[in-house]
Amino acid sequence: MSPARRKLPEELSRALELVAPGTELREGIENIIRAHNGALIVISSPEKLERLGIISGGMKIEIEFAPMRLYELAKMDGAIVVSPDISTIHYANVQLNPDPNLESRETGMRHRAANRTAKQTGDLVIAVSERRRVVTLYQGPYGPHVLEDIGVVLNKANSALATLDKFTRRLREEARILTVHEYDGAVSLREVVAAISTFEYSVRIAEEIEAYVRELGSEGRLVEMQLEEAFYRVPEQYDALLKDYVQEGVDVGEVRKRLSQLSPEQLSDPVVITELLGYGSVGQTEDFLLKPRGYRQLAQVPRLPRKVAENLIREFGSLEGLLEASEAELDEVEGVGQARARAIHRGLERRRALETNGEVP
Repeated sequence: MSPARRKLPEELSRALELVAPGTELREGIENIIRAHNGALIVISSPEKLERLGIISGGMKIEIEFAPMRLYELAKMDGAIVVSPDISTIHYANVQLNPDPNLESRETGMRHRAANRTAKQTGDLVIAVSERRRVVTLYQGPYGPHVLEDIGVVLNKANSALATLDKFTRRLREEARILTVHEYDGAVSLREVVAAISTFEYSVRIAEEIEAYVRELGSEGRLVEMQLEEAFYRVPEQYDALLKDYVQEGVDVGEVRKRLSQLSPEQLSDPVVITELLGYGSVGQTEDFLLKPRGYRQLAQVPRLPRKVAENLIREFGSLEGLLEASEAELDEVEGVGQARARAIHRGLERRRALETNGEVP
């Protein structure tokens, strides 16, 4: 069963960072909720709101932002205008007059005004419900996005971490088998397609966890550390796999982009991935053998710059060519040198020996 995907638009992700636990804005909002008050907070420049004719009445106060000031001003009925960098409270108790022709499915007046104001300005508008004690974000065309309880978000993040752990364990096993077959010179397209699918799912789960980390703010540090540990070097390994096996002349960056856009159903279809790699219709993928260029194995050589790895692959053409090259031949490649040639030769031989003994990590 493939994991669900939760990838927020970048604009909404930035909005979540502004209201994450540990920020002054979130502290002010929590004070409002605890007092059973409501609020309408517009994160925008007053000049823009005035130019668009969205605000009227109220008080122009121009004071430094502080959580308690936000809380006190929310006791009035009107909206509060806060600068985009959350440094200044410009207005309090203002009337919002967004374009009434903008579509909104919200029913309450406060949330409808917030929705339309966000759409008209492209900025963040926060509605705090007095009765339901719910915080809703509207960011430009996005929203409503309801802030969830920290405990709920933590549970979701931990569940996603467990799923990521399952996929990265599968990745390690697939990578081990792939390494064995690369040194044997018998890698099937089926193995490559399966590894790509697992890599892509892992990347998507990591993106979901990153969204939770932004939403958790100061409460998400442990989750962030667990993500960094679980996802260490996975993106680099994914890139190396694609560089090893995309068809000659196919742009790796474009393949990676198109893989990220596939639906779960498409990602589970080997034919779709095979075509993206540039192989078209090849029949039985387990019978279609490929030769690795060597990017995955060179990535295991310590302190080997990417540019030098590119030069080596350009010179020798494949992993097989690299394995057959002597230290003297490696030394002749631009950027290598005698010491690095020895490290490359020994590194690849060590990997081959580990494979022979069934000890490939």
